[in-house]
Amino acid sequence: MTTPAETAYHRAQDDAGRVRELVLEHLALVNHIVERHAWATGPQVSRDDLFAAGALGLVEAAHRYDESRGVKFSSYAYQRIRGAVLDHLRHTDWLSKFAREKLKELENIMGRLRQRYGRRPTIEELAAAAELSQEDVLKYLSYREWDAVASLERPAPDADGEADLRNILPAEMATPLEQLESEERLERLVRAIHALPARDRQIIVMYYYEDLYMAEIAEILGVSESRISQLHTRALYNLTRLLEGDL
Repeated sequence: MTTPAETAYHRAQDDAGRVRELVLEHLALVNHIVERHAWATGPQVSRDDLFAAGALGLVEAAHRYDESRGVKFSSYAYQRIRGAVLDHLRHTDWLSKFAREKLKELENIMGRLRQRYGRRPTIEELAAAAELSQEDVLKYLSYREWDAVASLERPAPDADGEADLRNILPAEMATPLEQLESEERLERLVRAIHALPARDRQIIVMYYYEDLYMAEIAEILGVSESRISQLHTRALYNLTRLLEGDL
C-alpha cells in the first residue's frame, strides 16, 4: 500500500520531470526571443545575460503552466520569456545619460506639438521642431520604444495618449462579446496597416506576422540592419498615428 508521503514524493518527481522536459524542449524559443530584441540595444547589452533572463522566465512558465486551461505551452511561455527579457533591459539602464537626455527632450517636444496640433506629430514635424535630422529622431524614438518596454507592451492609452497595439491584436477570448470586440480591433489594425506606405507595411508584416529577424529583413530589402531599425521605428510610429486617428 502506498503511503500519502510516497504519493506526494512520486507526484513531485513527476512534476519535476515535466518541468525539465518543457524547459529543454523550448530553449530554442528563448534564443528566438532574445534575437528579436537584442538588435535594439546594441553591444552594450550582453546576449548571454538576455538569454539567462529569458531562461529564468521559461523555467517560471514551466512551473506555473496548467495544461487544463487549454492554452499551448509555447504560447503561454512566450509571454513570460519575453517579459523576463524586457524586464532585464528595463532594469539594466542600458541607455547612456546623453541618450536619455535627448530622449526626454524629444518627448517634451512631442507633447508640445501634440497640444498644438491636437494629434501626434509626424516624424518631419518632430525633426523640424527639435532641429534634428529625421534619422536622429528615429534613433531616439527607437530608444523610447525599448526603454519603455516597446510600444506593443505599453498600456493603452498611456499618459501621452499612446495607443496600445497589443490590445489591437487578437487574443484568446472567453465570450462571444469579447470575440466580437477582438474582431473589430483586428479590422481596425488591418485597415491601418493597409493605409501605411508600402515600405512601412512590408516591414510591419515581415517583423510581426512573418516573424523575421531584423537581419533577415535587411537582407531581403538590401539595406543595413541599422537602417531597418530606423524603418521599423518609423513604421510602428506611423501605424500608431493611424490607429489614434481611427480611435
